[in-house]
Amino acid sequence: MWKCSNCHHVELSADKPEHCPVCGAEAAKLLPHEVSGIKGTRTLTNLRAGFVGESQAHFRNLAFAMKAEQDGYPQVARLFRAIAEAEGVHAFNHFRLLGGVSDTQENLESAFEKENLAGKRYPQFVIEANEEGNTAIATVLGYSRDVEKGHARLYKKALAHMMAEEDVEYYVCQVCGFVSDGELPDECPVCGAPREKFRQVT
Repeated sequence: MWKCSNCHHVELSADKPEHCPVCGAEAAKLLPHEVSGIKGTRTLTNLRAGFVGESQAHFRNLAFAMKAEQDGYPQVARLFRAIAEAEGVHAFNHFRLLGGVSDTQENLESAFEKENLAGKRYPQFVIEANEEGNTAIATVLGYSRDVEKGHARLYKKALAHMMAEEDVEYYVCQVCGFVSDGELPDECPVCGAPREKFRQVT
């Protein structure tokens, strides 16, 4: 296995890639990486597939729960949320076994790099959605593009907050995902949603 020292991606190939498949960093940035106690590539491949599947199930069930609430089925919504939490536990366990969790400073650096990479992909997604006549989807992808830039900024600021042991409140727009740190805005700067659409994260 190889770990990219730029974006922290772990590549499960036996042969060293010519560049990082995630961020494109040159081969010199890919360093040998071992996950403690795991032998063989099939187990690692299965763990990664399990992580992806459990992560998707977690968010899929949260979406189903929101719809059940809207349809007037609170008990079904509760069930979907409970199963989503269980899937989240599975995803976390797989991710931890894959060596995806480091110390907090490295986690912040990794998250920062991945947000920057995501921000570079979304402009093309928006262009292609518009080219194919999917303007509503292009709008949603545009929200993601604009919000990802803010996420990278927040991770960078979090390193400073961590060193200063500073306590900061975060508010998330439930329409586009914009995250405001420190204060609740009157209006979302990305999608224009009113302050009532923000939820404080505790």
